[in-house]
Amino acid sequence: MSADLQAVKEIGRRFREDLWNTGDMTLADELLARDCLIQARVPFPIDFSRGPDAIRHLIFFYHLAFTEIRVTVEQTVAEDDMIVVRWTARGRHTGEIPGLPPTGRETVTTGIDMLRIAGGKIVEGWVSWDTLSLLEQLTDLGEDPESGFLSLLERLQAK
Repeated sequence: MSADLQAVKEIGRRFREDLWNTGDMTLADELLARDCLIQARVPFPIDFSRGPDAIRHLIFFYHLAFTEIRVTVEQTVAEDDMIVVRWTARGRHTGEIPGLPPTGRETVTTGIDMLRIAGGKIVEGWVSWDTLSLLEQLTDLGEDPESGFLSLLERLQAK
């Protein structure tokens, strides 16, 4: 593997593991270009997508809602200036998420990042993660289909 591809893979790994596990906000400036755009479906009416500041806010929010955080890169695929990172995130829900009080439950969710790298930084990204699985783990939705999934969605969107 070329040194360039190895560097691209390392940026993808550091973004998902180092930044999310540690919550070290200085890493956002190291890894993300100022005008970076991360396209992801986050079920809250907050723009977590533009630049290092937005990612810092998202990670801060995540660390307020979860403790015992462990994000693991399961697989990476790199080609030219692109890295795809398949990951698993584990944590304990000990903080408030709008519409969802702390449950103390352990959670596991999975996702995939596709990141474009230029000048040694992430300039654009697409993130897809299993939001529904996480919501099912934080509520009784997975156990009781009558428990009001649409009601939960309405509460999350209203916050």
